[in-house]
Amino acid sequence: MRRGPSRGSGRSDHEAVDAAWAAMRRTGGAPVRERLLRLRLSALLAAQCGVAAAVAWWVAKDLINNPQPLFAPAVAVGSIASSVSQRLRRTLLLVVGVAVGITLGDLLVSWLGRGYVQVGVIVAVAILFAVFFSGEGSFITQVGGSAMVIAVLFPASPDVALPRFLDGVVGGTVGVLVAVVVLPLHPIHRIRRAGRPLLDKTATQLERIADAARTRDADLAKQVLDTLRQLDTSDVETALSAAVEVVHISPLRWHDRNSLNGWRRGAKLMLRCLLQSRDVALKLESAIRANEPVPPSLAEAVRCLADAVRYVGAGRALPAGRPSRSQQAALSALSLAQAALTSGLGVDGINVAKDVTIIAVNTIRAGGVSKRDAESLRCRLAPDTAGEQAERYRGPDPGRPEAEPPLPPSREGSD
Repeated sequence: MRRGPSRGSGRSDHEAVDAAWAAMRRTGGAPVRERLLRLRLSALLAAQCGVAAAVAWWVAKDLINNPQPLFAPAVAVGSIASSVSQRLRRTLLLVVGVAVGITLGDLLVSWLGRGYVQVGVIVAVAILFAVFFSGEGSFITQVGGSAMVIAVLFPASPDVALPRFLDGVVGGTVGVLVAVVVLPLHPIHRIRRAGRPLLDKTATQLERIADAARTRDADLAKQVLDTLRQLDTSDVETALSAAVEVVHISPLRWHDRNSLNGWRRGAKLMLRCLLQSRDVALKLESAIRANEPVPPSLAEAVRCLADAVRYVGAGRALPAGRPSRSQQAALSALSLAQAALTSGLGVDGINVAKDVTIIAVNTIRAGGVSKRDAESLRCRLAPDTAGEQAERYRGPDPGRPEAEPPLPPSREGSD
């Protein structure tokens, strides 16, 4: 009985190792095109790190007169690396943590000396000190790590505590200035790069919902619902926060404020679409299990909706009044949802059609159309026909949308 868990644990360990090796092989076997894409996306980050390291070294060595300003460029590069995926507040915590850890390490080494026991005591005291002042994980990690580096690698000398502390402050300040003010990442590109994978995954799941509606597969609808619930939106939310910080702080990006407002509205609307798509999968599963009618037009509406979500925000701006590929698909989804409503649906089927309508309207708004104009389109293409009116009508299911009306011109400043 005692050996069972041991063997299970061994198999689990082997599976974890095999998965790690498989991931490394996939990374190592990436095509040249993918490698070049990674290089292109990281070019600005590399430039930021190089400029920050050089400037931090120059400031610490020539202006502060520190003959060995090792920590200044190290902290500068670390600050930039953290600011790629974290907000400004966390980056400042990292800077302060490094500076405090350096100072604590110097003071504790001068009092306790060096050795195996002293290293453990210094690190423990530094972490307790950090926990006392802040519960942030990044701050605690940097204080403990910096104190350990001082305790292990550098001789104790009380007269270098202040220069090393200043090195940390200089490096962190230069790193933040370079990353946010001097060479900031493009805020719009950051949002698009974070949002594109999420849009593709959502569109793929909407296509699977359409397949479930066409084949009346309740189990597939349940699988899609589970997948949609697991989609992570943190990258998009972090990108939105970082873009706002860059636009407000960096003079080089002040001109992007109006454009960023439109992209923020669009991103928030698409996050709503993701939440609403879960309701589509849930209600569709319920309609199929209740043996409600699921006409072909409803499945086709969801499929058009997938195209609308996949291509929102893609491509160049089109002339006023000419819908984009995403907006054309959303218009088709609206017409098909109306066709499904007038064909005679059950309660859950009506909810699916209405949810499709809401997502289509939000997708059109995400493309720059005002809320009023988008609602006007909805009233023209998919007026509310639920309830008694829908129950009374038992017309044929056309399965195809009618001719689409022209799209109103975009209003970037409208809500």
